[in-house]
Amino acid sequence: MKTPRRSLLSVLPVLAVALSACGGPKAGDVAVIKTDNGDIEISKAQYDRFFDYGLVRAQQKASIKDVTPLVAPDFKACVDEARKAIPAESQRKKTSDATLRKTCKETYDTTRNTALQQVINLDWLVSEAGRRGVTIRKAAVARELNSVVTTQFQGQKGYDDFLKSSGLTSADIDLNLRGKLANDLILAQIQKDVKAPTDIELRRYFEEKSAQFTQPETRDLRLIKVADEATAKTVRAELEKGGSWKTLAQKYSTDDATKANGGIVLGATADTQPPEFGATVFKAKSGELLQPVKTSLGWYVVRVQKITAEVKPKFADVKAQIEQTLQQTQSNDAVEDFKNLFLARWAARTTCADGYDDLVACGGDIAKPTTPETLPVPPGAGVPQFPKPKADPNAVQLDPAAQQQVQTSAG
Repeated sequence: MKTPRRSLLSVLPVLAVALSACGGPKAGDVAVIKTDNGDIEISKAQYDRFFDYGLVRAQQKASIKDVTPLVAPDFKACVDEARKAIPAESQRKKTSDATLRKTCKETYDTTRNTALQQVINLDWLVSEAGRRGVTIRKAAVARELNSVVTTQFQGQKGYDDFLKSSGLTSADIDLNLRGKLANDLILAQIQKDVKAPTDIELRRYFEEKSAQFTQPETRDLRLIKVADEATAKTVRAELEKGGSWKTLAQKYSTDDATKANGGIVLGATADTQPPEFGATVFKAKSGELLQPVKTSLGWYVVRVQKITAEVKPKFADVKAQIEQTLQQTQSNDAVEDFKNLFLARWAARTTCADGYDDLVACGGDIAKPTTPETLPVPPGAGVPQFPKPKADPNAVQLDPAAQQQVQTSAG
C-alpha cells in the first residue's frame, strides 16, 4: 500500500508516513481520509459510481446502460465498438487492435483518475470547512439542491431521471453540493480576513505604476494610404489645391478601414499607428499637411486635424481604482497561500488502497489531469488544481530515523 502523493509535491509532510504505518483503507474501500473528527472512508461502490458516470460523459452516452465496458487489459468491447465506428472499410482494416486499444486505455485511465480525484477533493473541501469552523447548513444545501433541480433538470422528474441514467445517488449529489458550498464559504472567510491596503501602500503603487494611469496624447488624423511615392505626391498636390479628402480617398486609398470615410482616424495614439509615424505624424503641429510618409506598409498622405494632450491624473483621482486593484491582488495571494497549505495538509492525511496507487490522486502518474470534468450538479465544485504546496505546519514530526522522502511523479 502506498501513501498518496500529489504531482506538485516534492516531499510530502512526514505525517503521511505515520498514517500509512497506522493502517490504510478497510477492505472494500479505495481510500481513507484522516480528519480530526474521524475517518472518511471512500468506498469502492462510491468510486465505481463516479467512474461509471465519467464513462457516460466520456462516451457521450445517454445512460450508464448504454456505455461500452472498459475492461483492462484487452478492452475487447471498446476495441470492437471503436472499429465499427470507423466509416471507411479500408481504414478499418488498416487500423490495428493495438492502436484502438491504446485509445480505450487512455479513456479508462483518465476516467479512473478523474473519478477518484473528484471524490477525494470534494471530501477534502468539506473536511477543511469543518477544520476551519465553517458550518455548511442543511438549509443551504437544500436551497442549492432545489435550485439545481429547478434550473438544470426542470423539476423533480428530470432530476430523478438523471440519477437513474447517471448511476449517481442522492448522497453523491449531496457531497458535490456540500463541496461547492464549502469552497465558497472558505474563500469568503479567507477574503474577509484580508486587510485593506494602507495609504502608504496606495501611494507607492501610484508612483511605481504612474505610467499605467496616464492617458497618452491622441491625434485625430486624415490620411490616405497609397502604394508608391509618386501617387502619394499626386494626392498631396490635389489636397493642396483644395481637393476633397473623401473623393481622393475613394479614388486612391488602399486602406479598406478608412477609404470609405475619407481617411478619418480619431483618437490615434503612437502605438496604434505605423512606427514611422512616431518621428513624423506625432511630431507635427495641428492642421499641418505632411510630406508623404514612407512606412513598411506603404506611403501615407497625412494631415493632423486635432491634438489632445497627454493627461496625468492626480493620486486622488485614481486612489479608489488602486485600492481595488491591491485588494484583489492581496486576496488572490491569500487564496494561493491557502491552496498550498490545503493541498499539503490533506494529501498528508489521505491513504489509498492497493490497486489505485497508479492514479494521480494517489501519487501515481496515470492520466495526469489538465482541466478535470466536474459533475453537472452543481457546476463549479470540480477538482481543484493547486500549485506546489508549502509544508503543512500541523504535520506530526516523526523521529528522524523514521522519516523518509516520498518523491512525486512529474506533472
